[in-house]
Amino acid sequence: MVQDSDDHRVVEHGEVVVKANTEERQAVEVKPMRYVLGIGLALVIIGFAISYMSFT
Repeated sequence: MVQDSDDHRVVEHGEVVVKANTEERQAVEVKPMRYVLGIGLALVIIGFAISYMSFT
């Protein structure tokens, strides 16, 4: 049997468990993403305000 990853097999409580050598995480915090979302939200609000003022 050929493994194409760095996982290894461990026997726990009579069951074979495949464990990764590196810990996985659900999400990674990306700090620049806050700025992208904030600037995008601000531009949308400004765009709606400009379009509202131009049609009234």
